[in-house]
Amino acid sequence: MKKFRSRFLNAQFVILFLVFIIMIVFLGNLFEGILFEDASQEALTNMWLILIISFATAFFVIIYISLSISNQLTKPLEGALKVANELASGNFQARTYEYKLDETGQLSHALNILARNLQNMTSSYEMQQNRLMTLIENMDSGLILIDTKGFINLVNRFYKETFGIDSKEYIDSLYYDAIPYREIIRLVEETLLVEKTVRKQVELQVGIEIRHFDVSGAPILDHEDKLKGVVLVFHDITELKKLEQMRKDFVANVSHELKTPVTSLKGFAETLLDGAMENKAFRTRFLTIILNESDRLQSLIQDLLDLSKMEQKHFSLSWQDVDLQEIIDDCLLMTKSKADEKNIEISVEYEGHVSVKGDTHRLKQVFLNLIANSLTYTQENGKVDISVKETNETVEFNISDNGIGISKEEIPRIFERFYRVDRARSRNSGGTGLGLAIVKHLIEAHNGKIQVDSEPGKGTTFRISLLKNRKF
Repeated sequence: MKKFRSRFLNAQFVILFLVFIIMIVFLGNLFEGILFEDASQEALTNMWLILIISFATAFFVIIYISLSISNQLTKPLEGALKVANELASGNFQARTYEYKLDETGQLSHALNILARNLQNMTSSYEMQQNRLMTLIENMDSGLILIDTKGFINLVNRFYKETFGIDSKEYIDSLYYDAIPYREIIRLVEETLLVEKTVRKQVELQVGIEIRHFDVSGAPILDHEDKLKGVVLVFHDITELKKLEQMRKDFVANVSHELKTPVTSLKGFAETLLDGAMENKAFRTRFLTIILNESDRLQSLIQDLLDLSKMEQKHFSLSWQDVDLQEIIDDCLLMTKSKADEKNIEISVEYEGHVSVKGDTHRLKQVFLNLIANSLTYTQENGKVDISVKETNETVEFNISDNGIGISKEEIPRIFERFYRVDRARSRNSGGTGLGLAIVKHLIEAHNGKIQVDSEPGKGTTFRISLLKNRKF
């Protein structure tokens, strides 16, 4: 643009200068011929001077006008060229000054409209890209994007966190080199082959844990139905599998637990009907067994009903001021005969004001279960220590025994329904296997916490923390 402007001005100067010389020569000759005879030499000189000054003034006026016209023509073009270069480099915020509504002004106006449209389109595209990346990064499923050449282009955060991998290990790597699972590689190959969605449930080892995933492989097709890549989506269904297994175990355990007393009731009833009731000693013995099995069956059904009620949303507690010392003393009185039978020493220590907000009946159920468990799993001549201590916001309950203890692997499972550390001992004692499950639910309903420390052969300690005031 500067070169064009310079050439334009140079041409103007040359033309004007030539016109100026020609006019001076022509007028000089003209006036010299007319005035030569009549005018004196002085008059002729004055005439020439006036002509030269007049034409010089006209010359500079013409030059000024030409420069002004040149600026008006070239300056908008320079601004338009500058904005065009900025737009080409990606700066869509560039604008040019809009002059009069002539051709150059219309050009500047059109460039500004183009710049605004490009800026709006870019902003809209970036916003959509940010929304899409935010959605991909925060979805609760793993995602891998693979192109047609087999290179991984995208791995979202859920997948990286779940499998503990770094993006550098996957991005721009071939999927069969980066992914260590043969099941997933075969799924990708099948998706690329059939160009249809393929879905499988697989078990994958993540660290030391086996996890279950519902994996979907979907082809990415363009508007001409040409394959552009594959997207893998990993849904973690480990918890669903665990719940399904728990349901199966629960049904099996309930069936087993109900079958035992029902079989006993039926067997002894048939024995009595077959003639054993004529023998008074047998009749008394069998009826006693039937009564005990009926009590056990009733206890099991009641525990199941209690547990089912606790797990319902509308389950609520009867909140009131509860004196834990009074409740624990009642529980010790109820279990005294069992302790005396095994010659187990029980020590109790209270420290501070051990009152909390809670449900008296439910808390009594908690402490009775824990004390009974300690007595059940402690050998004869053993010892059980109970301490209740007040802190700033809570009351801490600890019960320790020197019984058989619990292995480290079993501790996470002791709160499961029907799980028994020592099945024979628990069953013989009349336990249902639901006590600790009920304890856990009731403590959580009181917004409390329960912890277990144990070592096989050295005993077990249960620690319960209850809030002194109700948490709303």
